Amino acid sequence: MDENAQNNQNQPENKCGCKTEHWIKFALVIFVLFIACYLAVYYVLDQMRHAFYAPPMPMHNIDRIINEQEKMFDSMGAMPMHNSALMHMKTPVETFKDDSQNAYKMIIDLKPFNNSPNNVSIDVQKNKVSINGLGEKSGKHSDRVYSFSQSFVLPEDIDTENVVKKQSGHKYIITMPIDD
Repeated sequence: MDENAQNNQNQPENKCGCKTEHWIKFALVIFVLFIACYLAVYYVLDQMRHAFYAPPMPMHNIDRIINEQEKMFDSMGAMPMHNSALMHMKTPVETFKDDSQNAYKMIIDLKPFNNSPNNVSIDVQKNKVSINGLGEKSGKHSDRVYSFSQSFVLPEDIDTENVVKKQSGHKYIITMPIDD
């Protein structure tokens, strides 16, 4: 027994009943908490960086987006619409340069405008011509309104004082001499 008593005197008494290396467990717990806090702070800062300093969207997807929009608009044209004949009507204005008269000519189809040049307004400036037209058509069950507006920029100046406007059947012919 003396040997046991001497061994007990050399070793410190353990009151909690655990091993004497409890400081290793404590150090490991502190280390794990430190790593967990570090990773949490890193994650939050990384999310903030992505939220506030995000790089611009890559432009390689823009072609796909444009193609989808074109398909959407093409499908809208194929949908049955009320007055779809008016929606796909060609422009009522033809523009060309008449070299023999040294003038620009515009021929406006008056059929959509109730065959009246009064329903068409033409504004001729130095090198710009604006055309606005409004036509109405009444039927038994519906009324239709056709509106047209277009501006043309010409490469040369027009002599605005000598512009000639005349009606020939369903056509309204505007002759605009070029200013020398």
